[in-house]
Amino acid sequence: MNPRNQAGITMVEILVIIGIIVILATVHTPGSLTPIGFANARMAQSMRNMKQLHMVAQQMAFDGETNGSTNLGWPGDSGGSFANWTAQIIKGGYLTTNDLCKLLSAPGLIVPPGKIPPMNETAVRVYAVTKDSPGDAVFLTTANFTNTPMGGEALNSSAKPYGNKGFAVFRKGGDGTIMLPKQVGQTNLIGSFVPLCR
Repeated sequence: MNPRNQAGITMVEILVIIGIIVILATVHTPGSLTPIGFANARMAQSMRNMKQLHMVAQQMAFDGETNGSTNLGWPGDSGGSFANWTAQIIKGGYLTTNDLCKLLSAPGLIVPPGKIPPMNETAVRVYAVTKDSPGDAVFLTTANFTNTPMGGEALNSSAKPYGNKGFAVFRKGGDGTIMLPKQVGQTNLIGSFVPLCR
């Protein structure tokens, strides 16, 4: 009888099956299947959006310094107004309105294309940093992070996009991170605060 015709699994086939199981197990780790894991993946997208907004702000500030335009600069240099700052981004050709809407969005809080809404309707909060603000000054946070003038940092559990699962923060110096809920009041980790844009 030909051994090839016998029913059964060869050692090579067993090793292939084990290899596939190992690959699937590493792709689907328990952390990625939890709501926190999903939120962290989404916050990573917010970090990428914040990085792009930071690059735009840096370029605007550089252009304002080199050509002497008082309209171009960090949000606080534009009068601390979110509407003025976003208008200058579009007017200066740094981003289109639709691209800026995408960067101000996050899963669960999408800014529809076409018109920039007030900041309280976006997934990103912009702080009024200026050219004189230190590098650790907070420039951007996700909307679920609140910072009152009295220094009351907190997460709003009902706020989109991430509730109390964590938040993303980006500083003027160009660094940012995803923070855990328990890190919300640790300004030594988060950075120094200036008022939110109006």
